[in-house]
Amino acid sequence: MHQTRRRVLKTLACAPGALLVAGVAGRAAQAAANTTWTGQAFCGRANRLYENGEDFAYMVEKYTDGKIKIDFHSAGEIVPAMQVIDAAGQGIIDFGQACPCVCKPKAYAAQWFCDAPGAQSPIEEIIWYYNGGGKALFEDLMHKYYHVHPLPMVAITTEIWLYSNKKINSIKDLTGLKMRAAGVRGEVLTKMGASVVVLPGSEMVPAMERGVIDAMEYSSINCTYPLGFCDVTKYLYMHPYKSTSPINFWGFNLDKWKEQPKEIQDAIERASRDAYLRSLTWGIEQDLLTLKKAVEEKHCEMLVLPVEVAKAVDEASADYYYEKAKKDPELKRVLDSWAQFKKDYGAYAKWLDYFDMTGDHLGLVKGDS
Repeated sequence: MHQTRRRVLKTLACAPGALLVAGVAGRAAQAAANTTWTGQAFCGRANRLYENGEDFAYMVEKYTDGKIKIDFHSAGEIVPAMQVIDAAGQGIIDFGQACPCVCKPKAYAAQWFCDAPGAQSPIEEIIWYYNGGGKALFEDLMHKYYHVHPLPMVAITTEIWLYSNKKINSIKDLTGLKMRAAGVRGEVLTKMGASVVVLPGSEMVPAMERGVIDAMEYSSINCTYPLGFCDVTKYLYMHPYKSTSPINFWGFNLDKWKEQPKEIQDAIERASRDAYLRSLTWGIEQDLLTLKKAVEEKHCEMLVLPVEVAKAVDEASADYYYEKAKKDPELKRVLDSWAQFKKDYGAYAKWLDYFDMTGDHLGLVKGDS
């Protein structure tokens, strides 16, 4: 086999000049296709979401065989953090990384691809996105209102429903609760009587430490633990029966996206899907490891939100969404898509939970293992 390989190489080396010229031309064309895209995250380098962004950047370069290089920056290095998607659409940067709620000013309905109370769980959202029409809806929203092509790259694991220094025993405890919340969650909780302020991630821990706020929501525990959330929080509340979660995505300037040959677009789409799916398993792993630290080292108490509180918030949320949808056709499209997905697959939803159950133990039910 080695002799055959050497004969082939020798033959190519002695081939007519036309073949040599073709090879040079091919390499020149490949070099010409190489390009560097510069973009920015909406978070700092200490945030796990930035780390996920670095992973996706690596995948894009590998999946495109190095034809696309990524120059990735953290929040504020080029444009203000909350303007990354808008800046990408305008061509100031080539792409921005953010949560969909950042797009609220121009595309109100984009928030329902973020963490909306009572909405989709991380696994549910992935299945709906790729199999229930979510992808087409999100792309249409981002193309139309922000002039970017969206590519999911993080399925954020179930968020801590509330980081709180006050106990939540009944719905009355939400009234006047000084808390940080963003997006549609902030709107719903304001409507229910909470005193809501919107703060960027960097200001939340100092605000809790000084007592400016008594509670906050932001992300899953694997993301917030390194940022110091568990240093200033007593109680970590989880939802009793409906976990919800946002996605993180990269928005690529639509003109530059359309300039790319189909094989490059397809390669990046594959990288997006693989990063999106990988992030969920990575996040679940990190949630377990981080939870142990939060409880044993930071002495946080894990609690389940009282069922009556969770139910009241979820029902109020649904009423709020449908009321908003009467005046927002884009939101109506999202809710209609959710309804169809529920009709098609709702009967099987409970079995998804059985697939990944751990019960109340890891390993055997009896004994050390």
